[in-house]
Amino acid sequence: RDEEGHAFVMSGEAQYGVATAATKLDCVQIDGLVVLKIIKHCRDEGNPSAMASGHLLGMDITQEATTTLEVTSCFPMPQPNEEEGAEGAEMETYVTDMLRCMRDVNVDNNTVGWYMTTYMNSWLDPEGPTIATQFQFQDTVPKSVCLVYDPVRTSSGSVHLKAYRLTDQFMKKYKAHVESNNHGFTEGDIKPKYDFNQKIVDEGITINTIFEEVPIRIHNSALVNAMLYDWACEGTMGSKMHLDFERLDLSTKPFLEKSMELLIDGIESLRQDQERSDYKKRDAERKRRDYKRSARGGEDATKEELQRMFPDPSRLEGLLTANQLSSHCDAISKFTGQSFSKLYLIKGLQDSNQQS
Repeated sequence: RDEEGHAFVMSGEAQYGVATAATKLDCVQIDGLVVLKIIKHCRDEGNPSAMASGHLLGMDITQEATTTLEVTSCFPMPQPNEEEGAEGAEMETYVTDMLRCMRDVNVDNNTVGWYMTTYMNSWLDPEGPTIATQFQFQDTVPKSVCLVYDPVRTSSGSVHLKAYRLTDQFMKKYKAHVESNNHGFTEGDIKPKYDFNQKIVDEGITINTIFEEVPIRIHNSALVNAMLYDWACEGTMGSKMHLDFERLDLSTKPFLEKSMELLIDGIESLRQDQERSDYKKRDAERKRRDYKRSARGGEDATKEELQRMFPDPSRLEGLLTANQLSSHCDAISKFTGQSFSKLYLIKGLQDSNQQS
């Protein structure tokens, strides 16, 4: 390791800690213990709708043109105190102390991202910290990821854990948005741009180019696999491990009702954002016309100068809201498809039982 803690080790053809922003991340390999820690942290909070977050530790490995991000450890972040608040300096001190403790006990102390829990796709909330936090991580550590764990869907019988990253296209636009004092993501930035030959120069931003999902592979050591095999075959917990009745749960009303409520609220928020953006755009156009007609030298101002002085409104909030609505629709479609399969299965079992 160098003085800053970055690792640059050569082991055969494998290269550790050398991935750059231009390197594509092919897979995220997570230790089973890390998954259990995330689930335990969510359960310790007691409230599924409350967001729990923490840091991910590990290292990226590049071998045979394949880059894998190995997540070997994690630690939770404290919840901010509502009365006193959580200062940024205190959080930085906490993270520094935790990384020092990890290094002292010979555990990977390289930050490779963060994790968060979500409730009904709340991680895509435009007012939430997901975009800003992931941008900071990804701008500092190019291969960092955000692990999203959904305890509600996990309760139905399978662990719902996904890894996301901001696309390079969105990172570039968001960086310009921050540097311009949150005046980016205008209609001109979102829409595609063409040259004189009608060739696409800039593809713009859509709801499908905000996040990219990275495949996840859960890895366990040989000792853990041996222990699980012993439990399943000979151990005292073998009979309990095969009881997976949660997958046969036919209750769909609570999830669908809540999803439809959030979908309706999101559509209303999108409509309000559209109205606000239209009003701000007309106001900016009026100010540009008034300045150009004024006697303060406005007649000599170029279109670009007027655009910088009176910028168009940002459409980032509406873009994120539309992305959240798309996620709600996908969740409803997937959940209802699984529910229909269960209903047809139960119907077939009932018909078979009546015939016998």
